[in-house]
Amino acid sequence: MATASFQHPLDERPATAGPSPGGRRFRRGGARAGFSLIEALIVLLVAGLALMLVFSIGGQAARTGFALGRRALAAADGEVAEDELRGVIGALALPPAGADPKALRLDPFAGRADGFSADAVLTRAGLCGPAGPAGLVRVAIEQRPDGDLVTCQARGLAPIVVADLRPRRARFAYSADGAGWSDRWSPPPDWAVPRRALAAQTLFIRLATDDGRVEWVERATSGPPWLYASPGPAAPAAPATAR
Repeated sequence: MATASFQHPLDERPATAGPSPGGRRFRRGGARAGFSLIEALIVLLVAGLALMLVFSIGGQAARTGFALGRRALAAADGEVAEDELRGVIGALALPPAGADPKALRLDPFAGRADGFSADAVLTRAGLCGPAGPAGLVRVAIEQRPDGDLVTCQARGLAPIVVADLRPRRARFAYSADGAGWSDRWSPPPDWAVPRRALAAQTLFIRLATDDGRVEWVERATSGPPWLYASPGPAAPAAPATAR
C-alpha cells in the first residue's frame, strides 16, 4: 500500500542553488571579487599616463638643471679668466714718461689688436708665472677656426691659455685717457728730449669681443715718478778741438 510522505512545517531547510554550468556553486546574493578585463585595462592606462607625466616633468627639470649648471661653470670660468688678465695688465712695468726704457732695463710696451708685450712684475702667482719679476710678458689672441683664445707667455715659456672666448672673436684696444681708443699703441719717443722731471704714464687696455658679450678694461701705470731717478738736464756737449 502506498504511503504519502509529507514535510513538517517546522522542518524547513535553506534551499541551495544547483550547480552552475561551470561547475562552481555560488551563494545567492553573494558579491563577486576582482576586476574585469576592461577595468584592468583602464587601470593600466591611467597608471601609464601618470608615469609618462612624471617622467616628462622630471626630464624637463633635469635638462633645465644641466643648462643652469653649464651656465654657472661658464660664468665661473669667465670670472677666473678676467681676473687673471686684469692681474697681468696691472703688473706691467711701464716706464714713466720722459724716461728711456733701455736706461731702466725695460722693454718698451708694444700693443696691437692681436696682443701686447711688455715687462711685468707679477704681484701674485698665476697662469702666467710665479710672483715676482717675470721679464718680457706676451699676451696674444690665438685665432682658431671655432673662435679665439687668449694666451700668456712669460720668461720664454710655452704660451698658456688664460681665456677661452670661443666661439667669439676678440681684439685689444689701447687708450691713454680712456676716451679715444686705438688698435695700436707704443710709448711716444719723448724720452729722447731731455726733461727736468719725469711724469707718470697711464695706459688703458681693453679686450672686447665682436658680439659685445665680453668687454674687459684694465689700467697699467708706471707708478709715481719718484720711484725712478730723474734724468736731469742734458750734459753739455764737449767743445770741438781744432786740429
